[in-house]
Amino acid sequence: MPVRRGHVAPQNTFLGIIIRKFEGQNKKFVIANARVQNCAIIFCNDAFCEMTGFSRPDIMQKPCTCDFLHGQLTKRHAVAQIAQALLGSEERKVEITYHRKDGSDFLCNTHIIPVKNEEGVVIMFILRPFNQIKCSLLGSTSDSNLTKYSTINKIPLITLNFSETNNEKRPPSPSSSEKTIIAPKVKDRTHNVTEKVTQVLSLGADVLPEYKLQTPRINKFTILHYSPFKAVWDWLILLLVIYTAIFTPYSAAFLLNDLEEQKRRECGYSCSPLNVVDLIVDIMFIVDILINFRTTYVNTNEEVVSHPAKIAVHYFKGWFLIDMVAAIPFDLLIFGSGSEETTTLIGLLKTARLLRLVRVARKLDRYSEYGAAVLMLLMCIFALIAHWLACIWYAIGNVEKPYLEHTIGWLDNLGMSIGKQYNYSDPSSGPSIKDKYVTALYFTFSSLTSVGFGNVSPNTNSEKIFSICVMLIGSLMYASIFGNVSAIIQRLYSGTARYHLQMLRVKEFIRFHQIPNPLRQRLEEYFQHAWTYTNGIDMNMVLKGFPECLQADICLHLNQSLLQSCKAFKGASKGCLRALAMRFKTTHAPPGDTLVHCGDVLTALYFLARGSIEILKDDIVVAILGKNDIFGEMIHLYAKPGKANADVRALSYCDLHTLEREELLEVLDMYPEFADYFWSNLDLTFNLRDDNAKVELHLNIKLYCTVLTLTVNGFLSVITAFAWALAC
Repeated sequence: MPVRRGHVAPQNTFLGIIIRKFEGQNKKFVIANARVQNCAIIFCNDAFCEMTGFSRPDIMQKPCTCDFLHGQLTKRHAVAQIAQALLGSEERKVEITYHRKDGSDFLCNTHIIPVKNEEGVVIMFILRPFNQIKCSLLGSTSDSNLTKYSTINKIPLITLNFSETNNEKRPPSPSSSEKTIIAPKVKDRTHNVTEKVTQVLSLGADVLPEYKLQTPRINKFTILHYSPFKAVWDWLILLLVIYTAIFTPYSAAFLLNDLEEQKRRECGYSCSPLNVVDLIVDIMFIVDILINFRTTYVNTNEEVVSHPAKIAVHYFKGWFLIDMVAAIPFDLLIFGSGSEETTTLIGLLKTARLLRLVRVARKLDRYSEYGAAVLMLLMCIFALIAHWLACIWYAIGNVEKPYLEHTIGWLDNLGMSIGKQYNYSDPSSGPSIKDKYVTALYFTFSSLTSVGFGNVSPNTNSEKIFSICVMLIGSLMYASIFGNVSAIIQRLYSGTARYHLQMLRVKEFIRFHQIPNPLRQRLEEYFQHAWTYTNGIDMNMVLKGFPECLQADICLHLNQSLLQSCKAFKGASKGCLRALAMRFKTTHAPPGDTLVHCGDVLTALYFLARGSIEILKDDIVVAILGKNDIFGEMIHLYAKPGKANADVRALSYCDLHTLEREELLEVLDMYPEFADYFWSNLDLTFNLRDDNAKVELHLNIKLYCTVLTLTVNGFLSVITAFAWALAC
């Protein structure tokens, strides 16, 4: 499968950061758009709704003067201060008394924060509240202190929101003179905005308050994990790891002997080419650690993380320890000690570089979609294991040779068979390193693939035990790799073949219709993510393979969270829920994808199960919806579906459950006892129906009524005239 690139489509990064930042800190806040009439609310979090008693549909799209929270104890001076801050785009804290939906009052210190874009224009207001604590108890207004003393004084954490008064009965609002202070549509709010916004949000210096679609801003020293440089660097590190896997065991077993150590001490460290190469490998591994500290990654939300601190924490929790141990130059740290024990220790410690193979093995599945590559990979793994076992086979014979009373070891037999016998008074006597390595490799290959041919045979107990282990490993490898190559390829890459087939169809579709590059990238990105999300499985086809009763149970399980979280479904019977679950359709949308265009016919209700979306009118954001929000139209109020009055666009990867208009009405007709409960408890977070169409409908109804009245009156006049004629 291809490397996950994360979000490549444009996205509203700043709003997402604000929402995640405050939600993670359990803040109560709202966001208002300064570019629309009356600075309407476009987002409010769940904590704020719980605190005020209002639902999100009650709050969304309401003006930001907060008059729906006003009551008998709300002072005109505080209302005027909030209005002045909004009109003047000033950052200000206002102490004000508000009233909840149930009529209870609370005192809070509301913090109004204007936010600029990169052109210096204020485009949104963020409002978050603080508890009002007496000065005798509290010397500062920090969040930690407020939280500390709120439990003592039983004062709830309060936030401000924007919406207008509900029709429900509650304490009377202030006089109309107080309500007339409403922030107008703002187009140029550029003064009295401080840089304290960033400090309040704690976003860091690299995050600018921009409220627009933009690509993620990345520091110039940060490396994208899918960049060409990183791809080339990964291949270079892969080659160095392969070199390490081959030469580190070979050097530890064959080259670290007394004679070689003595020559190196006499000449210097740089005389051996292998030592120079090892030093270069160590340096490259250290550089790779530094690069990993600056390389982006994709988190669980499919977002590209480019913040240096988050990258460092992610790397520390992952592969840092293995990479650090593999990069330590042990031969340099204990160079020059000269003892035999030190030489053996160096050989053992250098094998720590083989830990790098763990990372390589983790990345090999990226290239596992190619059948030829898999065969080559299996052959290389087999040869590498044979190479390691050959090094161990020689090390056993070399360690035992000085302690054997009789020359029965395989090295002594090799010397006698090729006419290069060992002379213990001459350290340079005996077979050459090439003879010993080739013979050891020949023995391990013959033992792995069969039981050997006997020309190189184990004689000592240690050699026999090792030979038994090699034959056991060989039987396992032979059976699992060579005996089932075709089965392995079919099992591992049947999905990959389907992926390439579908991807080829997508590319042929793009080529045939000459789709331009931005749209083409969105198509390919969506296909790749959708394939990763479902593994290329058509869930509908799988579901249709089961009987209808089982399909209903499966659909009920798949839509369980939606049916439980939405209060409109809580009054339904089990049979009604099964019928509804069978009619839900799940839609997956990538960032930047437009779900509904302005003017589209509203044929369904949309339930947002994951991710976030924005609703735009004339390219101005009027609402931001999140998990468990509902948008569409109140279907039961209209005989025909209406048209959308705004665009709906995904801000992140979204899962939506859609319920078609006709299918919903069909289910409600089957369960009339549930219909009234459903419509009375269905709260649309945003009503997409065009108001102009509603006015036109009312005009048409009025016209039809007028025509009908005239027709009836004319018909009665005719009957009256006919009756009068008969009477005469």
